[in-house]
Amino acid sequence: MASGLIMIALPALAQDGSKLDRNDPNAVRCKRFQVTGSLVKKERVCKTNAEWRTLTEQQNRDADDLITRSRAGMNPNG
Repeated sequence: MASGLIMIALPALAQDGSKLDRNDPNAVRCKRFQVTGSLVKKERVCKTNAEWRTLTEQQNRDADDLITRSRAGMNPNG
């Protein structure tokens, strides 16, 4: 039986108690992702904008690294 992780996202508040702008790095955004192996089940993941940006940048670096390494392996002169 698989166990699930439950995350609760509360609206991010600025230090003065007002709501943060949705583009603020500390504002929380939730995204829904398709669960592998399921046609209908989705997983909700909540992170701050800064965390989403960091994750995206790391994924882009990983993809660039993979492409660079695969091209180096296909180079007949190198």
